Amino acid sequence: MKRLHEMRNDGGSLLWGLFDRQFTTVITTQMVPTIYTLGQLLSGIATAYVIFWAFQQSLVSGLVWLCLLGPAMFLALVVSIRVLLEFVLTVFRIAFFLEALGGQIESIAGQTEDIHQDLPRIRFWRKTPPRSK
Repeated sequence: MKRLHEMRNDGGSLLWGLFDRQFTTVITTQMVPTIYTLGQLLSGIATAYVIFWAFQQSLVSGLVWLCLLGPAMFLALVVSIRVLLEFVLTVFRIAFFLEALGGQIESIAGQTEDIHQDLPRIRFWRKTPPRSK
């Protein structure tokens, strides 16, 4: 099984990664800016649709949505998308850091195994009787 940092597609093509059926590369981190831009665009379209619908209901309702509720809806949608995408990125960063930490622990474990064989067994939890003179 490939390690996560080997699956990372830093310099490769995003389009090639999308059609990778064996999931040998991780392209999610590259797709985040595109997803965020698409989310902003869709939030704007949804807000404009609701404002248009409100104007069809009544002039006062349309003005309220245009001045107050529409901008609040747009900001709420964009903030929600941003928080969700930052959460996804944080999960991937944690996975990359944990994998790197695991590699460092493996190298340290190999060194401590060598030290363990060279040192005598130390039992510090047992009290030794005082020496007699």
